[in-house]
Amino acid sequence: MPALTRGSARVLRHRAHPQDALHTEIDNPLDLLAGHQLLTDAARTAPEPACACGHPLCPTSPTGPAHRTAATRVFLVERHPVVSAGLRSVLATAADLTVIGSATDPAHAVRSVHRARPDLVLLGRGTDLDTDLAAVAALRRPDGAPDARVLLLRRAETTTEASRILLAGASGGFPLDLPPERIVDAVRLAAAGGTLFLPAPAPVRPHPTPAPTERPLDQTGLTDREREVLAQLALGLSNAEIGRRLALAEATVKKHLTQAMRKTGQSDRLRAALYAVRHGLAG
Repeated sequence: MPALTRGSARVLRHRAHPQDALHTEIDNPLDLLAGHQLLTDAARTAPEPACACGHPLCPTSPTGPAHRTAATRVFLVERHPVVSAGLRSVLATAADLTVIGSATDPAHAVRSVHRARPDLVLLGRGTDLDTDLAAVAALRRPDGAPDARVLLLRRAETTTEASRILLAGASGGFPLDLPPERIVDAVRLAAAGGTLFLPAPAPVRPHPTPAPTERPLDQTGLTDREREVLAQLALGLSNAEIGRRLALAEATVKKHLTQAMRKTGQSDRLRAALYAVRHGLAG
């Protein structure tokens, strides 16, 4: 089983019991070439004997930190009181999770979060993703809770959105229409240091843009002078040099060139010069 890449987005698969393996298959939004990877199952990789404390996040490695016996401290930032109450009820079913505070306005939650110093912040969905990412940045400032992990209560629609969420400093996100047990598992995984997106965001696949059909030279309506200017441009000459060759003022050369570029559909001097070469104006 490949090792977990730091910073990868991890998509949690539901297990019926929190002690079951937390397998994760990811579509890495920061490096799509990395393909799919698996979160190593702590229950399979931890050395024996397993810890007897019963806490699902307790590190069991002999070289690891001390056993974690305190509950994960969760702070809710949710604009809708009914939703906040529902989350409290869901998290109250897990003895290893405790809600230590809540706020309804992300703009005024930073000070409360700073005082509470939670392990994890659940940030309710705002009007758009940009609003939520700004709230994440505020919560992660030194005057907020820079050491806390933040989960957005929204789905990432694409891997591009997942990338933005991770780069803003959040640990992923999930929508509120998940079963309660999956929400508990997601909070546990994030508190343990994982990142997750539920459901898996769809990768953004670029659609090839068909090359525009180039207008034939005899359909452009170029004047003789505009053709001459394009021909000189194809030789790599500047406007001043073209003016000296054709006995024109530099401003006049610029005017003819602008008209020629508009008629041929070319957006800059280089493309206009290439057009002239392709159509034999350069001789």
